[in-house]
Amino acid sequence: MESKVSPPGDRGAAAEQPAVKLAGIDITFHLKGGSRYQAVKGIDLSVAPGEFVSVVGPTGCGKSTLLNAAAGLLTPSAGKVSIFGQPLSGLNRRAGYLFQQDALMPWKTALDNVKVALEPMGVSDAEADKRARDWLGRVGLRAFVERYPHMLSGGQRKRVALAQMLIRDPEILLMDEPFGPLDAQTRQIMGNLLLDLWSKDRKALIFVTHDLEEAIALSDRVVVMTAGPAAGIVADYRVPLARPRDIAEIRLEKAFHEIHRDIWASLRVEVQKAYAMGEGKELVEGASS
Repeated sequence: MESKVSPPGDRGAAAEQPAVKLAGIDITFHLKGGSRYQAVKGIDLSVAPGEFVSVVGPTGCGKSTLLNAAAGLLTPSAGKVSIFGQPLSGLNRRAGYLFQQDALMPWKTALDNVKVALEPMGVSDAEADKRARDWLGRVGLRAFVERYPHMLSGGQRKRVALAQMLIRDPEILLMDEPFGPLDAQTRQIMGNLLLDLWSKDRKALIFVTHDLEEAIALSDRVVVMTAGPAAGIVADYRVPLARPRDIAEIRLEKAFHEIHRDIWASLRVEVQKAYAMGEGKELVEGASS
């Protein structure tokens, strides 16, 4: 399998341990009837402290599976997950996880949904209230603290979920298509909000998305996965776009279109493979790598 790996970035972090390192990761699921399904095979991926990495690939290629391994929600069949140089055992308590579907409690206000994230940390109610109000202000919801989830738009609920994750100050951010359910305009607003919040302290961030333009606009690197089963990483591209970025403006730049063309050349092959396998057909002409 051909691999297109970009050179290391100039972040002055060469001596640091990766925030997340997946080494030789295989993940196999046991299905009913005794059969097995190998989701991913031989995955090697390192994310440096402060680095924003997006993972793209065909539907069903195991992007979310990798994220779950980094979160400690599942144990690889082979290989090792390391967090800041330490083997991961159990849940990754140094990471925050933002899912595609929000998990807000409908009987709690926006304020209380954010405060609940601090309960396991033993923070007093008064301090939790203060911090939650501050974070809701940072995500533009200062006037909505007493509203319940059903009174909020999809974008507003996603902002509450983002505040709920960030209030714990995790060292690593894991995001699984967090803006997928939103309309295009709201996705752009949320993308810029995420970049603004992330730029303040530059946490290591792994962002899973189906949207290649979104991945390029947000990220330092874009990793392309192959079609499953036994999916791997086929390419790893560094995004040569200066920061800070505005998502709408960055998409107009020549460099954006050039890197999009290069990444899509790799991704398109895998999408075609996935489509052909889903249709029970041979690979379409020109799609084989």
